[in-house]
Amino acid sequence: MDCALIFRNQHPQSVKYLIQLLLIFALLPTVGAQKQSSEYQVEACRTYETIEIDGDLSEPGWRNAKPVDRFVQIEPYEGSPASQPMEVRILYDDNYIYFGFTCFDSDLSKLVANELRRDARDLHENDNVFILLDTYNDRRSGFFFRINSLGAMQDSKVINGGDSMNRDWDIVWECRTKVNENNWVLEVAIPFSQLRFEKQEHMVWGINLGREIPRNKEEAIWSPVSKSYGGMAKYRTANLAQLTGLAGIVPSRNLEISPYILPGLTKNDNYTNRVLDSGLDLKYGVTPNLTADFTYNTDFAQVEADQEEVNLTRFDLFFPEKRPFFLEGAGLFDFGIPRASFRRPPPLLLFYSRRIGIEEGNAIPITAGAKITGKTGPYGIGVLNVLTDEFSNQEDGIDISSTNYTVTRMKRDVLDQSSVGLIVVNKQESDKYNRSGGLDFLYRPNENFNVQGMWARTFDEEDIGSPETDPSDQENAWSVGSRWRNDLFRLEGLYVDVGENFNPEVGFIRRQGIRRIRSEMRYTPWPRKFGVRRVWIGPEIDCILNQDNQLETRDMTLLSWFEFESGGWINFRTKHTLEHLEEEEEIRGIVISAGKYSFSSFSTMIESDESKMVSGRIGANFGGFWDGSRRGVDLGISFKPNGHFSFQSGYEFNQVELEKESFNASVLSTRLSYSISTTLFAKVFAQWNNADDMISTNFLLNYIYRPGSDFYFVFNQINESVSTSNSSSESTFIVKMTYWWHP
Repeated sequence: MDCALIFRNQHPQSVKYLIQLLLIFALLPTVGAQKQSSEYQVEACRTYETIEIDGDLSEPGWRNAKPVDRFVQIEPYEGSPASQPMEVRILYDDNYIYFGFTCFDSDLSKLVANELRRDARDLHENDNVFILLDTYNDRRSGFFFRINSLGAMQDSKVINGGDSMNRDWDIVWECRTKVNENNWVLEVAIPFSQLRFEKQEHMVWGINLGREIPRNKEEAIWSPVSKSYGGMAKYRTANLAQLTGLAGIVPSRNLEISPYILPGLTKNDNYTNRVLDSGLDLKYGVTPNLTADFTYNTDFAQVEADQEEVNLTRFDLFFPEKRPFFLEGAGLFDFGIPRASFRRPPPLLLFYSRRIGIEEGNAIPITAGAKITGKTGPYGIGVLNVLTDEFSNQEDGIDISSTNYTVTRMKRDVLDQSSVGLIVVNKQESDKYNRSGGLDFLYRPNENFNVQGMWARTFDEEDIGSPETDPSDQENAWSVGSRWRNDLFRLEGLYVDVGENFNPEVGFIRRQGIRRIRSEMRYTPWPRKFGVRRVWIGPEIDCILNQDNQLETRDMTLLSWFEFESGGWINFRTKHTLEHLEEEEEIRGIVISAGKYSFSSFSTMIESDESKMVSGRIGANFGGFWDGSRRGVDLGISFKPNGHFSFQSGYEFNQVELEKESFNASVLSTRLSYSISTTLFAKVFAQWNNADDMISTNFLLNYIYRPGSDFYFVFNQINESVSTSNSSSESTFIVKMTYWWHP
């Protein structure tokens, strides 16, 4: 693709200024990580003996390693010594870095341990320890590992200094735990081949270590972090200590091959279809810092179905990416309006990987894909190319030709924690294309303040011989926002401008042709009175105008959120909405006439301590809704008697009464899990959505028979039109086996 084609047209003056600013940033030098005092340095000890990962630190090498044993609280009493002692020792050899944790406890009967499954969402509600590694030592990103006392594992990728997380990132690593008379012990082995770092004879990494004790609502950490960051404090890369002593380690270029075989059967009222499929994923270190991923005949049969949601807006819902191939390096490809989590809906993304291989709930076959991600010097580099096959579904009116997707991303580190970057995205079909390109920057002079901005442009061409050449700025989008915080206050501001014809077909955008101004203020004291630990309270205003600066939407919200010492919380939200529709819109098939609408609503939610055996939530909302009213409830319950069995269920109900028509919108979901061990579990996930008149059931059996190698049995059933006599069903049975080969 010719990059000049992306930026061929004349841009608005404001965009020129932004480009000039980015070029100035790009010429600035990088600044290395801040040096820590010797108090926050630890030396990894090389070992030449075999370390058996069994939860027993009996090998002589562990005694030779100097322990880290001074931990302080983030919460509840910032800066105070941890209530329970802990020692951490670090070893390494040519292939692995090892961590040995000894967690002392005055009352082991109070350990919270009710999760065995890998990457369990509520693992942080258990007694656990965590490791944060910044292998490039640039204080911008990191690898996060969490393990509970049962040996359940969780790994995540930390992005943007800890501002955002990719919790679906996975690697192959090992751990074992053992509960003794007065402590529990954890042994961890992380292969160097699974990490990314620069080749140096003597390496220095950023590191932090910590522990969470739910019964005390306590988070303890080695290198201190301010509690003003709340639950995100442990992910802050600016506060890392230093790990020294790693010498003679060469970043792996080892080849990793993961083939799969998949026999399956699909059956509905009209036909039975049998399949026998196979494919593979391949990973190779192109250079010490750049990793190439290849996939052929990609299959995602083991990925859980999306959570059903009640959509009472006129805009598309956002669903997070869960497919493994697209998760490697996903943080690098992130471009758009800042977001705290990859699971949260953003106002704008220039690249949204779920646009590839998914169309209106249908899985589009992915023939092949390739990706290169990594970092060389101050530059982060990512290149993605995916080819999808033809697909047709007459019932849904889908007829898609073979399509090629290409994404190129580059980010450059500048100053201490700032960056500039660019992205180019191309969707190419046989007779048409959609292209987009953009520039972004992050300026963070300190931990309490940052400014972030981006500019992007899209191009469409129905016929390759007849390009559109609209010289206006209606195919542009740009934004600038800022965040500031201290121990008592948080301030945020954002401005977004999206042209009428801005159309990123491989991205995500809620509204086009708008100018958005959003501001938020929060007062965040820690009263510690009357059972209240922390308070969040403050207003936010969100105004959306069209390109003629006429008001379309205005939301004014007052939020009050109270966290209790018991671990639960309650919130109250009051909202006033003003809507001005130039044209009629549809919500769930009901026409909302053009005109002005003004209405107010109130909602509340209370949730108990999720670390308890039984926990739950109850919420309610009521108030105006367009030319009518809305009322609803949100209920949830969780039962986790031990690490083996868990039951979770949720129900959301909304009753909407409009001038023309009334309706009810309900979603019921239930998840049952049983874990025999950390390597063998079964799960049933069932959902009912009254809007689609559908019940879906997903059963998954997963056996990890060796690290990185899995056996899956999957059963999916969808029942449609369940409330009518014309109900139909489709069932799918799949057996899938993968093998991780690391020659």
